[in-house]
Amino acid sequence: MNTSDSPSPSSTPEERASAYRIVVLGGGEGGLAVLDALAETDLVSAVALVEPSTHHYDQPQWMRVGTEGVEKEKTRSPEGGRVPPGVTWVQERVGTIDPERRTITTDGDTEIQYDYLVVALGTDVHWDRIRGLKESLGTHGICSVYGYEQAERTWEMIRAFEGGRALFTNPSTPHKGGRAPWTLLRRADALWREAGVREQTELFYTTAASTEPFDDDLAPDVETDDIHVYTGYDLVDVRPDRREAVFDVRKGRSQSQDVLAYDLLHVVPPMRPPALLEESELAYRDGPMRGYLEVDPESLRHRRFDTVFGVGDVIGVEGVKTGERARKQAATVAQALRRSAGGE
Repeated sequence: MNTSDSPSPSSTPEERASAYRIVVLGGGEGGLAVLDALAETDLVSAVALVEPSTHHYDQPQWMRVGTEGVEKEKTRSPEGGRVPPGVTWVQERVGTIDPERRTITTDGDTEIQYDYLVVALGTDVHWDRIRGLKESLGTHGICSVYGYEQAERTWEMIRAFEGGRALFTNPSTPHKGGRAPWTLLRRADALWREAGVREQTELFYTTAASTEPFDDDLAPDVETDDIHVYTGYDLVDVRPDRREAVFDVRKGRSQSQDVLAYDLLHVVPPMRPPALLEESELAYRDGPMRGYLEVDPESLRHRRFDTVFGVGDVIGVEGVKTGERARKQAATVAQALRRSAGGE
């Protein structure tokens, strides 16, 4: 998300209107792309962004922090510089969404009415859904590039690795970054080959998916790569003192557990939509996308509330969740808003 260090004057309750033509929830890549697409239209002065964060984090760049040593500070920038002029920035957190009344409330008890709503809230990382993980991050060989502070620690661990068993996990939930978990393993593999420690390394890729669709240029060569790929393996517990990772294993109808020892463990944590969305009328109530925003995959308009659109990781559509895809979705949504709200 991308916000300035101090609130915009237009974000104070005294100066802020309570009703807007368009309200965008979330100032991440997708939300900002929608605002950029509306910036040159007549609608811009009737648009509000609801986003509490003071900084925008370029999360895809955390991969470079963890595998190239890029300074993590270079992945953070003030949000205010990204909000287009004319857009009202409400620097508060969303509390509830009422699509019947076309209102949202914030944690500051502000009620905002909208004609059209764009939900771009992203997903939340849940370190605590893997037992023993949250308190062990950055220690006992456990690392992850899926956090601002942790990405730097990942680089330290990968660079200092002298061989042994290295595990790279992929969770059962949809996650940010698309093929990032596998790409990270491949980059670590290349670094260790260059450092001369790859021959002393057992490399494992564990994924909760029953099959793993690899990109052609990154797919493992079983004869030369020496990478063990375990499908149906979902990380549920870490035992840092023993350096063990515990997995729920699903093979067809069979369920079991397996314990793998490790020297280095890179974890992609479980991710879910924000609780406020899961508990709202806008989310899928069941099925594989339960809790995600219910939208038509082509128009990105809500299936039951036609004044609501969705962009980015929070929407319940098949496929990878990447910044590039979110920007394409934002263009589709902005075009629909210009037609519907009369902002051509």
